[in-house]
Amino acid sequence: MRLLRLVLLALFGLLLLGCTGSNVRRREDPRLPKLRAMGFRIVVVPFRTSAPEEGFLATALGPVGEVLALEQSGRERGRIEVADSLRGDIVAWLRQSPFEVVEPWVSDTQLAHVGLDRAGMADPQNAARIAAALQVDGVLFGDVERWNRSYYVLQSTAEVGLHLELRDRDGTELFATTRTETLGSGVTGGPTGYGSLISAPVQGLSGNTLRELSRQIARSAALDLGGAQPDAEPSPLLPRLSVVSLVRRHDGPVQPGERIDVLAVGTPDCDVRFDVGRLRSGVPMRAVATTDDARGARTTYEGHYVVQPTDPVAEVPVYVTIERTGQRGTRSRYRWDGSVRIATDRGAKPGR
Repeated sequence: MRLLRLVLLALFGLLLLGCTGSNVRRREDPRLPKLRAMGFRIVVVPFRTSAPEEGFLATALGPVGEVLALEQSGRERGRIEVADSLRGDIVAWLRQSPFEVVEPWVSDTQLAHVGLDRAGMADPQNAARIAAALQVDGVLFGDVERWNRSYYVLQSTAEVGLHLELRDRDGTELFATTRTETLGSGVTGGPTGYGSLISAPVQGLSGNTLRELSRQIARSAALDLGGAQPDAEPSPLLPRLSVVSLVRRHDGPVQPGERIDVLAVGTPDCDVRFDVGRLRSGVPMRAVATTDDARGARTTYEGHYVVQPTDPVAEVPVYVTIERTGQRGTRSRYRWDGSVRIATDRGAKPGR
């Protein structure tokens, strides 16, 4: 027993305590802060998983009991699940940033219709094609570069690495960051007590450990890209809009004196407003009807803006913002899938 204690003490002296840390590399185009402030619309395409096979934990999203169940047949499925999990975390955080983020299921469906498979969507070389197909300002690509664990008798290390790359609509790079987060358990994770030296490293291999690391790295990477601290953790309580549209179709440009009527359907009891490009911001929308059925409660909001003679000739997007009344950090922003043309003929009368 005395010999065992001496060996353990020697190991503590040789190994670094608290094997936890991060490594970050980033670059940013000088234009990005201004683009963020203007309401840059982006799509987050499916992520890749280039993490090496050696040490990759195929069932790392499952419970601890599955940690040793590394069936070869589950590896490809596991790599896709890992990529989708990180992508979902990034989308949740970016919804609280200045960016307007397209709903992933919408973008995936539209890109499939133009002939892109998952690999094609994830390829940065297709940035310009993707932006044109979805009418977005930028495309965010991701690659899970590390999703690994190692185990050396009295220690284990979990590691997650993520690369993000934002490209402009013309395919040029606006932002890139590469982050790696590691967490040690057992000897390298800090003193655990002799009784737990055997169990702690095994616990460090669990899918829960890697999942927590992935949440941490997603949050940090989204902060890098968004340029500001989000107000709150991503939450299912964030308000949502399922429909954003114009009430009626308008043939030709909207003339001075005519109305732009906007409709939105989403979470009840919220403050909902819309922007007409940068011409008018924060135009209030009022709740006109609420429905509650098996699909849940939802409210229809309507609002309008009358085009003024002083408004410039322009083709502008329409954005709708929904926020829980009096609750900071609960804002979600959406863009109508189209644009409004403002009066190209100043001599025309309203309604023509």
